[in-house]
Amino acid sequence: AFFGMSTAYSEAVLSQIFKIKKNDEFIGGLPFYGKRLLGNKLWAGITLSIMYIVYAMCCLPAQGFNVVSSIGQMAEIVTHKTIENASLFYYIVALILIIFTASIAFGGIKKVTKVTDKAVPVMAVIYILVVTLLVIINFKSIPYFFITVFGGAFTPQAIFGGVFGTVLSQGVKRGLMSNEAGQGTITMAAATASCDHPCEQGCVQSIGVFLDTMVICTLTGFVVVMAHVWTGSDADAWFALDRLPRFLASAETLTPGTAFNGIVSFLLTFCFCLFAFTCLVGMISFSEIAANRISTKRSFINIIRILGIFIAAFGILCSLAGLELGNLWAISDLGNILIVYANIPLLYLGSNYIFKATKHYKSNHVSPF
Repeated sequence: AFFGMSTAYSEAVLSQIFKIKKNDEFIGGLPFYGKRLLGNKLWAGITLSIMYIVYAMCCLPAQGFNVVSSIGQMAEIVTHKTIENASLFYYIVALILIIFTASIAFGGIKKVTKVTDKAVPVMAVIYILVVTLLVIINFKSIPYFFITVFGGAFTPQAIFGGVFGTVLSQGVKRGLMSNEAGQGTITMAAATASCDHPCEQGCVQSIGVFLDTMVICTLTGFVVVMAHVWTGSDADAWFALDRLPRFLASAETLTPGTAFNGIVSFLLTFCFCLFAFTCLVGMISFSEIAANRISTKRSFINIIRILGIFIAAFGILCSLAGLELGNLWAISDLGNILIVYANIPLLYLGSNYIFKATKHYKSNHVSPF
């Protein structure tokens, strides 16, 4: 995340510099600045657009799976009953979710932005407040967290994993899924933003990586490690759980009282649901932006929207079928690595523009400090 803040800054600045006007809104991002940096060749823009669309389609099934499974988890928390994946409840939820996603996707970029602008701050604030409260309540376990983390980092197993990259690769994969820094996949959003200077959006993008990974993911780590369910007698059963139930089990261990358990679990699951849903509609919307680099025809844009909804529905059906999420994450990881290999070299090609913009920004914006 530390290095990702710089790549996020760079790609956001390039997105702002090379964005274009379409009707009454700006569009841009990886396919647009990639085309300009590669000699303004048509094939470059089309190739990068296709790569982004492939990336988004690889990620959509996991997000669709996460949304419907988290809604089911919330229903179980409220009713105190186990709901089978193949039940009528899940089919109704799946149908409503597909219709709702389609209505937002066909509403265009502005409608997607309205939804995400409202949902993301709510999600972030609720999550940070709830998890911070759990950490404060269990403040006596904070030393255990640091002892475990730093002690575990220097064990022979950890050193071996670090040297050969096995642990690092897993961290990079999950980190990219978390903050997308350097992938070029959040550049569509950066291009649509209204700001006075390209570097302003670069700073916002950089802060986003900091908050997303260094703050939110670290708080998640506090909950899991401090609960240390993974070291007790129930460790095998805990590891057998899926990611969300595993995290909720850790949170419940740190929560005092049965009634409060339900509230905390519901709020955390609600945040997880919002995160997955905003990713879902965002990726479909960004695919639409990338598709504009290929063709601006309404029929072609609608095909991309329908394709995104269909693939998201596939992930939803995987949840109903009781399939494991791990296989869908593997598809997402493939999409991640392909788009990273396309974007990082472009950041080097555009570094001169980034340095010039940064120099101009510093010379024309006096720091209050």
